[in-house]
Amino acid sequence: MIPVDILAMEMREIYLARAEMGNGVPVDAIRRAERQASLVTWQVRWDSATNGRWTHQLIPKVEEWLNRGRGEVNFHLTQFLTGHGGFRKYLHKYRHEDSPECPTCPSASEDPEHVLYYCTRYRGRAGVVPPPESLMAFMLATDDNWSSTSQLIIGIQRDLRRCERERRERSDA
Repeated sequence: MIPVDILAMEMREIYLARAEMGNGVPVDAIRRAERQASLVTWQVRWDSATNGRWTHQLIPKVEEWLNRGRGEVNFHLTQFLTGHGGFRKYLHKYRHEDSPECPTCPSASEDPEHVLYYCTRYRGRAGVVPPPESLMAFMLATDDNWSSTSQLIIGIQRDLRRCERERRERSDA
């Protein structure tokens, strides 16, 4: 979804253009032009932001993602795309875990990239997964690709949550 401040600017520009040009100009043409300007503004902001770099690596082009023809985004996929959720690196940041390190690979932070591409816990499950910069193109290529990758991520996320619950139960005992 386009950031709300950019949408507000878009609506303002549509209003001003209609007021300036009068009602004789087709509003659809104005809307299309302003939407394209909004997408350019969002892309520039997205490319220059310092946060969300994992998500940017996965989704470099906002217009392609916004206009994708397939792929329902669910809770687990959102957690993976943003690096939030059951990853120890994220949980450690908010003091819900003692360490950001992967319990299986102690020298590595447990984040989405590590879990999907490097962690020995999930390597057998993951099979051949395209690199992060190609993952979304792969997923968007076919319904089967989307479904199989989404199911893989859901399974990993559920397992991470299970491990987190078990760690908490042990620490509470």
